[in-house]
Amino acid sequence: MREKAATLALLAVILGSIGRAVWEWHWAGDLAALALILYLLLEGWSTRSGPRRVLLAALLSAVAALAFHPAPATLLVTAGTLAAAIIGLFASLGFLREAAGTSPLIQRCGKLMVHQPPGRRYAVLSLGSHLIGLVLNFGVLSLLGTMVVRGNTAEAAGGDARIVAIRSQRMFNAILRGFATITIWSPLSVSFAVVQTAVHGLAWWPLLGLQVGLAVIMQALGWAMDRAAFPRIARSEQPTDWRPLLALSALVGTVVAASVLAAELLSVRMVVGAMVVVPPSALIWLWAQHRRAIPALKHLAGQLTVSMPGFRDEVAMLGGAMFLGTVLSAFVPPEETARLIAMAHLPPAVLVVLLSWSVMLFAQLGLSQIVSVTLLGGALTNLSQLGLPPLVMASGLMGAWALSACSTPVGAAVLTIARMGGVEMSVVARQWNGRFVLVGALVLAAWLVALLAILDAL
Repeated sequence: MREKAATLALLAVILGSIGRAVWEWHWAGDLAALALILYLLLEGWSTRSGPRRVLLAALLSAVAALAFHPAPATLLVTAGTLAAAIIGLFASLGFLREAAGTSPLIQRCGKLMVHQPPGRRYAVLSLGSHLIGLVLNFGVLSLLGTMVVRGNTAEAAGGDARIVAIRSQRMFNAILRGFATITIWSPLSVSFAVVQTAVHGLAWWPLLGLQVGLAVIMQALGWAMDRAAFPRIARSEQPTDWRPLLALSALVGTVVAASVLAAELLSVRMVVGAMVVVPPSALIWLWAQHRRAIPALKHLAGQLTVSMPGFRDEVAMLGGAMFLGTVLSAFVPPEETARLIAMAHLPPAVLVVLLSWSVMLFAQLGLSQIVSVTLLGGALTNLSQLGLPPLVMASGLMGAWALSACSTPVGAAVLTIARMGGVEMSVVARQWNGRFVLVGALVLAAWLVALLAILDAL
């Protein structure tokens, strides 16, 4: 009974968030926030310690708002509505995950990527993790990680433990980095939703195009550093059937294009377009697998009553962090933050680089990117008069979000990779990815400086 109630609550979050964004029904946003509270009352007690601490921090911020803010009711409703919107996007992606979890195409793509020869394994795994991650979200880490563990045996390495360790590092790095770069550009990602909410006056269409370019650069950087660290050994390579990966690329491209079209037709943000498009897309995908509508619907309904209550940790982390960031930004007004930043009298290029790097620094200290981006986003909007276009600021924040996802010692992605790789989180974050993140930070800085110069010249 509790599982069904939690599932219905998350569905109400999705529908309420869509109603608020598309038809501007304010009551629908309030309903979504109440549904999110109901879900957390049902499932929040079962979360792990990390998400529970985020919920506690959010609760304490609500108490502080009631005690010290001049308009606490308005602030808490706003924070709850924004948190519900983020969870609405995340929960809607759960529909795609259910369809992908039973898809033979996903299984074929996973096997294709893991069983590549060393010369191209990193590139294929990284790209594959990126593509599958768009529909499976965090599930791609477990899917490909399990295949890596099964395939990377001592027998396959000729009994050489050193080769097993090297293969493990390279393949898990490819999976992690490919997944992390989703946050640079994808309109289906939480980062896109948070940045669009935080940075006012941001046009999503040019941002999407720019960020695809940055994602390609970061993917290429990871591949180049892997090749430099582990030079290629010449071996004969067998022909490979790339049709499963091409089919997956077409599927993902169709979902993203449909989200873009829905956002344009409805005159809403990209993330709202994704919320509208993703659930029907998942139903179509399931129908293609079952070939009949009723079995597809029954399968989806049964799976959602299991998976949606299982989202409790993610909902607590994402929703709690968004709520916390919104409340904190009310106590630290963006105008005041912008004034303090402006007092440094730094050139715009230096300022945007340092602020982007600060997101990475805060992540190392355990502060969620949602909180830091929410706090910085509003302030950066007020710095536009200093020569910081919203487009450049958003690009820097999303690039920093992706890099910090590979290196934060408290991140869910790093935790998953460390557990499956049988190493400590610090090994994944520092030893395996430390150099990549540092070089990536320099590349991001160069990107931002070049982007700023181009926009100034136009």
